[in-house]
Amino acid sequence: MIPSTTTSGRSRSRGVSTTLGYVLALGITAVLVTGLLVAGGSFLDDQRDRVVREELQVIGQQMVSGVEAADRLAVAGSSDAAVAISIRLPARVAESGYSVELVPDGGGTAVQLTADNPDVTVTAGFVVRTAVDTGDSVRGGDVVVYVTDADALAIRGADP
Repeated sequence: MIPSTTTSGRSRSRGVSTTLGYVLALGITAVLVTGLLVAGGSFLDDQRDRVVREELQVIGQQMVSGVEAADRLAVAGSSDAAVAISIRLPARVAESGYSVELVPDGGGTAVQLTADNPDVTVTAGFVVRTAVDTGDSVRGGDVVVYVTDADALAIRGADP
């Protein structure tokens, strides 16, 4: 088949190849950009998990320090002395709330911190001579470590 020609002698199908090339270039660009966005999105999620985990580890060490300080005061003080240590913790980690709990950990006890989103849990163990009241959970923010009437260490949220 002979391509149809215009009066100047050029082929009419010449404009089709330019349009086709443009459409193909747009399609390939769209596929590449989509691939980069998908890869970048999972990279950011992984980074956020890592940041939350690292922040919770630091907060866990601060809590352990407060619990151990309360234990030292309880052991050194008289039995009728009130012991309470206030610990200033951030209310949120990486734009996520979290909870703090004292939990049994093998033969000892640990501070367990659990972020709301992403679901990350960090545990920091400690050894104390005073009994520990486990199971109470408080939201992140200011926390008080105190000695209960039963001579056990416990935590509660700080009074506003």
